[in-house]
Amino acid sequence: MATYNKETFKRLFQSKFNLSKWQMLLQDYFHADKVRVSPEVLDEDAEDRKGYFLGSMTTQDNYELGFFYYEMEDGSVLRRKVGLRNLIRPYLGFGFDAALAVFNDGTNWRLSLICDLKEDATSTKRFTYVFGDEKAFYKTPILRFESLRTKANEFLEIKKAFSVEALSDDFFDEYRKQYAEFVKFLTGKEYVKKGNKWVEQETGEPDVQYFTSFKEDDKLVRDYIKKMMGRIVFLYFLQSKGWLAGNLHYMHDLFYDASDEIKGDFLDKVLEPMFFGLLNTKQEDRSSAPLVNGVGVKYIPNADEIPYLNGGLFQQEKIDEVDSVFPAGMFQSLFDFFDSYNFTIDENDPNDAEVGVDPEMLGKIFENLLEDNKDKGAFYTPKEIVRYMCQESLTAYLQTGIDDAEVKEHIANFVKTNDVEELGGASSELAMSIDQKLIDVKICDPAIGSGAFPMGLLRELYACRKSIEIFEEDNAADIKRHIIQNNIYGVDIEKGAVDIARLRFWLALIIDEKEPMPLPNLDFKIMQGNSLLESYKGVDLDVTSKKLKTGKDTKKTRGVLSLGFEETDVQKTIQDLVKSYFSITDHTKRAQRRQQIDKYVKDYIKVCAEGNHEVQDAVDELEIPNDQFFLWHTYFADVFEQGGFDIVIGNPPYLRIQGIMDSAPELAKLYSLNFRAATGSYDLYVCFVEQAFSLIKQTGIVNYIMPVKWTNASFGKGLRKIISLNNAVSKIINFGAYQVFNASTYTALQWFRFSSKVLLYKELDRNLSTNNELGEYLNSLDDDSMSNIDSTKLSDNSWVLVSGIVNSLLTKLEKQPRRVADIFDKIYQGLATGKDDVYFLRNCVEQEMSITGYSKIIDEVVNIEKELCRPLLKGEDVHRYGSLDTQRYVVLPYERNSGNMTLIKENDLSEKYPMAYSYFKKCETILRRREKGRFDIDNEWFQLSRKQGLAYATLPKLIAPDISMGGNFSFDEQGMFYQTATLYGYVKKDDVLVSYKVLMAILNSRLCWWFMQNTGTVMSGGFYRYKPAYIKPFPLPSDMVLSKSSLEIENLVKAIEQEKENDTSALENQIDFIVYHLYGLTYDEVLIVAPETPISREEYEAYNIEQ
Repeated sequence: MATYNKETFKRLFQSKFNLSKWQMLLQDYFHADKVRVSPEVLDEDAEDRKGYFLGSMTTQDNYELGFFYYEMEDGSVLRRKVGLRNLIRPYLGFGFDAALAVFNDGTNWRLSLICDLKEDATSTKRFTYVFGDEKAFYKTPILRFESLRTKANEFLEIKKAFSVEALSDDFFDEYRKQYAEFVKFLTGKEYVKKGNKWVEQETGEPDVQYFTSFKEDDKLVRDYIKKMMGRIVFLYFLQSKGWLAGNLHYMHDLFYDASDEIKGDFLDKVLEPMFFGLLNTKQEDRSSAPLVNGVGVKYIPNADEIPYLNGGLFQQEKIDEVDSVFPAGMFQSLFDFFDSYNFTIDENDPNDAEVGVDPEMLGKIFENLLEDNKDKGAFYTPKEIVRYMCQESLTAYLQTGIDDAEVKEHIANFVKTNDVEELGGASSELAMSIDQKLIDVKICDPAIGSGAFPMGLLRELYACRKSIEIFEEDNAADIKRHIIQNNIYGVDIEKGAVDIARLRFWLALIIDEKEPMPLPNLDFKIMQGNSLLESYKGVDLDVTSKKLKTGKDTKKTRGVLSLGFEETDVQKTIQDLVKSYFSITDHTKRAQRRQQIDKYVKDYIKVCAEGNHEVQDAVDELEIPNDQFFLWHTYFADVFEQGGFDIVIGNPPYLRIQGIMDSAPELAKLYSLNFRAATGSYDLYVCFVEQAFSLIKQTGIVNYIMPVKWTNASFGKGLRKIISLNNAVSKIINFGAYQVFNASTYTALQWFRFSSKVLLYKELDRNLSTNNELGEYLNSLDDDSMSNIDSTKLSDNSWVLVSGIVNSLLTKLEKQPRRVADIFDKIYQGLATGKDDVYFLRNCVEQEMSITGYSKIIDEVVNIEKELCRPLLKGEDVHRYGSLDTQRYVVLPYERNSGNMTLIKENDLSEKYPMAYSYFKKCETILRRREKGRFDIDNEWFQLSRKQGLAYATLPKLIAPDISMGGNFSFDEQGMFYQTATLYGYVKKDDVLVSYKVLMAILNSRLCWWFMQNTGTVMSGGFYRYKPAYIKPFPLPSDMVLSKSSLEIENLVKAIEQEKENDTSALENQIDFIVYHLYGLTYDEVLIVAPETPISREEYEAYNIEQ
């Protein structure tokens, strides 16, 4: 029996495929017991391959796994993937759960795991490694197969060995480390994760270049390194295509064959000459071009075989002008890292993935590499969701204007399967109509990030057109160019995002090119800009109603175009120049055309600002484009001539306005003025929805993945009003507690379309653990599985999005005469100090005249006058019906005056309470610096940041956590306790007769919890927010109705309090039983609230509340 270790696998993977050795591995490594000595020839009609069945096994976890082998035509393994749907047919007849198949062309071989074979063809998934290169490292498969050795007879473990997501995470983690090392070398700083945030800290001395070349600009350094590494990654993709002198290990050899002297200045002497002198310079111009960095290309082997790529990725920009030198060891580490991974040029499909670094992974790198990206509200969208959203949005567009339900279903099936027979064949009238729509569609992502959604739609458009037009593979790149030029647009405020998105589109073209071809210029397709603003310094730049003219003899004032000449429309001129720019391959002409466009755009802005000399003067120094605004109707004028976009799709930033106010108050003010959706403490994504409405045609579609909180939160009132007035929401798929992103963000897929009569709504109704499972769940949905909500009944009030049966019960509950808001005089949040570690003392002991406790801020035990100390509850101290107790106290420098709590004057504090004053003085600097110095106020520096609830804390009250699983209300009968900001206090109105204990029982009841689940906001783990906005609408019966059972409920509460150390579920079930009757629920309605209730129908219906 052969021994399998890292060295064995290395030799196996680097070698040409050997069938007998593979059969031996199936028996000895996978422990397959049914391997055939003589392979069985598969009966299939395929000219490019010959297939064999090698045998099978039943895995230890009871999966049936089949083994297959294919002999392919020469070069087909590296050149292209074998179509998945064509391959699975032979396997289906064997009844296997999965298949392990080898595809061998004599040089390279693919090892594919094909899963879910018992499902339909569209559910089948394939995961693949490519082997057969004697110089390749094959790090990932070697490590995975070595670790699989003892579990190779378990299918789920085999599946893990083919995991693309795990490789993506591993690659990104190492990429981040490499990036951080380059940044740290220059700046002496690196980002470290503290809690949920990345914080920059100094870890060493900066290099002298930091001061000379980079002028101590940290962002410039980070952008510089990102750009450099992005270019190198692109070269690895080119290398995998064989376009770097035909050497699949060109980058490795480029570094390792260089002398030590050249390695010591590798960026200036090798990489930059390669970037700018070769990849950005035509072959015929290289001999006459200036020598890059004074050395030219003399250190670059086979320089004449490096292609000219155009496009702008390797164009020397201002950021490239800095002088920088890095130690050779840093580049060695970087190249060793890249060399250890397989780079695959084709973007992985969720159902067909090569285990390697694909262009889609670049998106994940960008979205996660900016350590503060999540603070900017940017999150990377998993490809399973991207694909679903793209297909659903494209389907909705293609179904526009079609009423026949059967035809619409065929269109939906066509988009999913690309089977043109769904349309009646390629020559059918329907197919021709669909093809024209595909050619005409206009798509935009206004927060493009790394380009996931436009890339997804590029794939979908290409696949659909290929099915109908049936063009040759040689034309694939031309079709993709047409799609990019005519159908796809994108904007992002971050230049780094724009760079990565363009790079992915270029790679999408390269995969289909047989030979290197100059890439298109995407400067005016994927653009930097602030998507939410089309104004500059208060000047409206969307002057579509005004015809701005220019001509040879145009009169100018301060460089401004006159409005008096009837020559060419300026916007039309810009539009024509932009269109021609896309395909220019001459470097000089491209630069000249770019200057022309920028000049016309600046002239256009000056005309818009006619009479505003300050703005007109500022325009000359303005960088175009920039992150301050975006000229939608200028750069994308061709779209708006046709009425706007057909599809606006994306993942807009999730950023509360408070964060923008802190960092950019003027920008926050602009958003609030410009958007009707900007109400309350709004989130930026509501502005992106409103902006999308201004970008689409009347029949257009908006599809975002974003939080659904706007539907019932107070800040969503503005957006709800806009949407309800236009009946503009058509579908919501709410993920509930499932977190798509690795952050406390709860999202939904949301479609918006004007004049939608029905809102289709679905909330995730099962537990999922991976995005792959989520993708499968989404693909299982159809309109019949969703609730139909009448869009015309939605208003700017909070929405309750539930199914019909749930909605009926909620409507019944709403007939109760009052709400929680009517019962309580005050529902207040606990103390917000601005520095809890100063005011909160731990492990406190009560003395005769003082409280002794531990202060974390000064790491000392302190003694404070008892009169200023109050018992303090945190969330962990409050439990359902629990007795309240704590060893924490809060120090409150306040006194009661006429029922209000007022800050004690500093002189009085020092005289009357010297121990407290002495303690506060130790913390004075810290207290004055709170909230960026907001409390740096003489005589008041020791005040709390907010004093909400101070006056109510000494009253009897209910106390409950902000976030809870079921009701967790307790009763502070004596008004002894203050609470932290994670707890709310509930103080009853004087004229409410029902007791606190009865109210506590109702709020802890199963019925109240059901109400919160169906009207509130879910958190991770199934917890819900009990904020006032969510609990206040809960209906309550009248005092008269409640009085019938008050004594019985109070006795049950008393019994629960006495038995709190034991199981009290039976007593709580009795309270639920009474509460159901108080609300008049039928037994069938009880089953809606509590499907597993222990209450029987007979018992429930026999009870008479009047008895």
